[in-house]
Order: sequence, then structure tokens, then C-alpha cells
Amino acid sequence: MTRSVLVIDTYYIDALRQLHADHKFEGQVTYGEEIRRVSGYGFGTGGAYVRALAALQWDASIIVPNSLGLQDLWASENNKQSPIGLGWEYMQILARPPIARDVLKWIPHAHKILLQQVKDIRPDVLLVQDINAIPPSLVKLLKKYAGTVIGEIASPLPPDAFVTCYDRIISALPSIVEKANSLGVPSTFLPLGFDARWATQSDTKTREIDAVFVGSFTRLQPNTAPLLRAVAEAIPGFRVYGTAKPDVLEAAGLRKNYHGPVWGSEMFSVLGNSKIVVNRHGTVAGPYAVNMRMYETTGSGAALITESKSNLQDLFDVGSEVMAYTDIDEAVEIAVSLLAEPDRLSALAHAGQQRTLRDHTYDRRAESLVEIFESDLARPRRS
Repeated sequence: MTRSVLVIDTYYIDALRQLHADHKFEGQVTYGEEIRRVSGYGFGTGGAYVRALAALQWDASIIVPNSLGLQDLWASENNKQSPIGLGWEYMQILARPPIARDVLKWIPHAHKILLQQVKDIRPDVLLVQDINAIPPSLVKLLKKYAGTVIGEIASPLPPDAFVTCYDRIISALPSIVEKANSLGVPSTFLPLGFDARWATQSDTKTREIDAVFVGSFTRLQPNTAPLLRAVAEAIPGFRVYGTAKPDVLEAAGLRKNYHGPVWGSEMFSVLGNSKIVVNRHGTVAGPYAVNMRMYETTGSGAALITESKSNLQDLFDVGSEVMAYTDIDEAVEIAVSLLAEPDRLSALAHAGQQRTLRDHTYDRRAESLVEIFESDLARPRRS
């Protein structure tokens, strides 16, 4: 009998707006057509997991519960009450206050519609990729309609109750695995990865962008601005993509380098046209190399320059597949020297891409997920 898995994956609101998913469709498309388009866009990990798990003969589907447009389509096609149109961008915030999270699962908003969908699908495995968005009381309800409920997170942890309500936690961050285990929740380390559909095979010598940074850029990341400013001073063609406020850019001296946010396929187009990608982790990563940009960079055939982390050598061969820096000066020195040696840059990028396509794709991660799923389904559920 075919097993089923339902992935719950929230998208950034700005990405949803770019996809035109948050509006009334007025019968122009079906829910099935639109969820396939959205999940195939290249944002996040949910769509890649679904495709990889389907290739392993699992009945795999995805819900994007914070998309008003998608959820309104689903409700209309399934004769459910039309959703209230306000506050969908605050789904994670509304999951926190006790009154809001207890009420929202009973009124036509993000949490109630999600509950209705899970009740209809009744998957063997429910994989929640944004545990911040689902209050513990709702997780307990969802457990009635799924064989096992697994949460995934590699960002700052919410309150303990948002963790302990799951049957298992998986994370790319070892410190989160340790924390969840300490709370009595079985936990498994699983790195992030790359969706091989977006692999670009062009040699770095033919690419137009010398060096690029793609990521969030706010005052909450004080180490980012000095790094990017130093690279920009050394490499005039350096480009910065991501969400950033004008005053933050101005203060950092990076306005002329800024090219706006890019999501999904547009982001992969940028990475696939770049010679070098400069990466940095958020403070939550601590001593570990964790973020998805490492795999997206190498998988897209660009040379990765990232921080020296305790586990980086476990993921890539440092020096031949990726380059690591310990401070800003070293990051700049590496970038400048690579651009001055096109053959070495090309060899590094090619080796990094080969490593990612061999070891770090979501096809490989899905194989690990299936082992986790089958093991959990075979044992009694935690009370």
C-alpha cells in the first residue's frame, strides 16, 4: 500500500505576492493547478521534498497555509466557508497569544482551513516545516488525522510547547537536535539541500556577475554590513540581493550595490550567472554550517565563500570544493584572488557543484526522510 505524506510549508509573504497567489482568482485556475505552480517556483524546501518523495513512490502533497489566495481557492472548491481576508501575513504571530490560537482554529482563517485540509487528506505522515506557525493545541488536533506528525526547524526555537507537541523534530542544526532531545522529543539531524532542477552547468568564466550576496540584510544582523561593504570596496561589480530598507543600505554604504529581492527561480537565475557567492550565517547557527545558501550556491555552479565552521569539512572539502574565511579580511582576500585566477575559480566551482549534486540534493535527503517516516510509523506514537 502506498504511504502518504503531507508537507506544510509557509512562504514569505513577499514571495507570495510576487507569485500573485494572494488574491481572488475568480475561476481562472483550479487549486491543483495553482498549488503545483507555487510549489514548483523554487522557494523553500517543501516543493522539492514533495517531488523527491513522489519519486520514491510516496503519495506526496503540499499545503502553503499562509497563502490567502491558495486557501481561498481550496475552500471554494471544497464547499467550505470563504476565509476571512485579514491578517494572513501574521500567521506565525497569531499562533502565540493563547486567546488567538485557541479561537483561530474554529473560525475561517489560516488555522481552521489547515485543519480542514488535514482532516480531508488524513496522511500517514504530516511534516510541518514551520513549527512557529502552528500552535501546540492545533498540532494536538492534527495528530488525530495523521499517522505521525513531524516538525522541522533550523531557526530560533519557539517556546518549548511548540516543540514537545510533535512526535519527532528534524533539524539541520545540531544544537536544536540536542535541545529537542533534552525535552524528550525524538530528534534527528538532517541537513538542508539543493533542488537539482535548478542546476546551471555553465563555466564560471562565462558568467556576468563577479560576486554576489543573496539574503536578508537588516539591523538585526550587525556583522553582515561590514562584510558586504568590504567586499564591495574590493570588487566594484559586487551585487547585493535581498530584503533591505533604504536607510539600512545607506548606512552600510551599499545602495549602489543593491539590486532588490529575488525569490525562487529568479534567485537561481542570479546564482547561475554568478562566479562567486559570499555567504554568511545568522547568529542562530552558532559554530555550525547550516544554511541553504551553501547548497544553492554550489548546486548552481558558483564558487562558495562561507565562514569557517566546525562541521563545514563534513559537508564539503574546504579548499577544493568551497572556500572558508575566519574574518572579513580573509573573505575579501579569497574573493579577489579567485577572480584573479579564473582557472582555479572554475575548478573550485565545478568541484563544489559535483559534490552537491552527488551528496546534497533533496533526492538524497528524501531517502533519509523515508527511513525516518517508516521507522516512526512502525512504533507506537508518543503520548
